[in-house]
Amino acid sequence: MTLTLSAKITLPKVLGSNMVLQQQSEANLWGKAEADKKITVNVSWDKKKITTRSDKDGNWAIKVATPAASFDKQTITISDGEKLTLDNILIGDVWVCVGQSNMEMPVQGYMHQPVENSMTFIRRGSAMKDKIRMFTVKKARSYDKELDDCVGEWREAAPQSVAETSAVAYFFAHELSYEVNYPIGLITAGWGGSRVETWMPLSALREIVSEEQIKHKHTLHPLIPSELYCGMIAPIRKFNAKGFLWYQGEANLGYQSLDYLGDIDHYDIMLARMAKQWREDWGDKENKMPFYYVMIPPYYYCHSYTDTTLPLFVECQERAMDIIPNSGMASTTDLGDATCLHPAKKFEIGARLAALAMAQTYGRKGFEAKAPQYESHEVKEDGKVKIKMKNAPQGLAPWSNVPVKGFELAGEDRKFHPAEARVWGSIVTVWSKDVPKPVAVRYAFHNVPGEVNLKNLYDVPAIPFRTDRWNDVK
Repeated sequence: MTLTLSAKITLPKVLGSNMVLQQQSEANLWGKAEADKKITVNVSWDKKKITTRSDKDGNWAIKVATPAASFDKQTITISDGEKLTLDNILIGDVWVCVGQSNMEMPVQGYMHQPVENSMTFIRRGSAMKDKIRMFTVKKARSYDKELDDCVGEWREAAPQSVAETSAVAYFFAHELSYEVNYPIGLITAGWGGSRVETWMPLSALREIVSEEQIKHKHTLHPLIPSELYCGMIAPIRKFNAKGFLWYQGEANLGYQSLDYLGDIDHYDIMLARMAKQWREDWGDKENKMPFYYVMIPPYYYCHSYTDTTLPLFVECQERAMDIIPNSGMASTTDLGDATCLHPAKKFEIGARLAALAMAQTYGRKGFEAKAPQYESHEVKEDGKVKIKMKNAPQGLAPWSNVPVKGFELAGEDRKFHPAEARVWGSIVTVWSKDVPKPVAVRYAFHNVPGEVNLKNLYDVPAIPFRTDRWNDVK
C-alpha cells in the first residue's frame, strides 16, 4: 500500500501571530511547503497579492514592503491552496537583545535575586500589550552547524509574559515606546555564563584569533565557540530588525580566578567582529544598524573588592566603542552589587540604553546620553591635576561645593592615595596632601570602587579611568 503525504505550509517559530514587523522595510517571510508549489501571500496593509514558488526541497521565501509604524492591527495570509493566517500583527521597530545571564534575567528576577520595582511593571504589563511584543529564543546549542529554526513564540505584554521577559530588554522597550509612540518588538536570546565567542561563527572568529587561541577557548567553558550563534542567532537572522542590544562580558573577564584575563587583550576585537557579523546577517553591509551594550557593573571579581580586574576589562569595552561604528555603551559605575553578579537595578540599565537609542538612533535632542569619559589632564605646579572630561556639555556633577568621591593620586612611588576633587564645568580638579607631586590619577578604578559620584547633569555616571598604564598596580 502506498501512502501519499501532503505537506502543508509551515513557518519558522519567529514568524507568528502577535509579532512586530520592522517598519518601512522589505520584511522577509519564509517557510516550507510541498515541492514546486505556488505560494500566495496577502497582507492587510496592501491589496496586492504576492506570489512565489517553493523549490524542489519545499523551501520558499518572499519579501513584503511594510508601512510606517502604527498601532493598527494587521494580518498576513499565506496560502498554497490551504490558508494559514497570522493575526494581531503590529508594525514598529524590532530590537534583538542578546547576552549572558544579566540580559537573560527576567523582570521577575532570579531565585533570591530580585529586580527592583518588578511588581509594579509586572502588574501594569497589560497596559503595554499594543506597545511591546516579546519573543524569547529558547536555549539551543549547535557546534558549527547552523540551525534552521528555534523554539519560541511572540507574546503580548501582560503580567505573566512581562514577568518572564528579559528585564533589561523590557525596560528598554518600555522607555523607548513612550518616546517614539509606536510598537516595539523584542527578540531576546540569552545564556548565563556564555562567552562572546559562542555568539559568532567559527569563520568570523578565525579572522581575528589564531587556531591555537580557538583551541584554548574550547577548554575554558562547557559552551564552546559558535554554539549559540548556530543554535540561537542563525534561526532568527532573517527577521528584519532595527538594531541590537548586548549585555555580556563577565564570562570573558572571569568570575572566580584570573584564568580568563587573556581576553582583555582582544575582547574588543571579538565584540567588533561579532557586531559586524550580525549586521551582515541582517543584510546591513554598511554597519549602520545600531549596536548598544552595557558596561559590566562593579562586583568583587576574583573575590577582591580592591583588585583592578573590572576596570581593566571596562577599558576594553570602552575601546570597542571606537572600532564599532554606530555603537554606544551604557555606563553602570553606580549600579553594581558587590556580592551579587546580577544587580537589581535593571530599570536604570534599560533606561540608559533607551537614552542612547533616542539620542543616536532616533535623533532626540535636549540631553546627553553618553557617559562622561576622560579626555586629557594637566599636572599643575601646585600639585593639583586638572582633568578634562567629554560628554558633559553643561558641566559635571556634583557641583563645585560638593566633594567628588572616587579619585586617587599616585606619585613616582606608584602608591595610590585617596584624593579630594571638585568640578567646574567639564573640568575636575584633583589633589591630595599625601601626594605633593602626582604623576597618575585614577577614578573608580577598582572592582568595587566604593562611593563614587562623578556624572553629567543628566545623571549618567562617568566611566572608570586612569592616566597611567601600570597594570600591575592595584
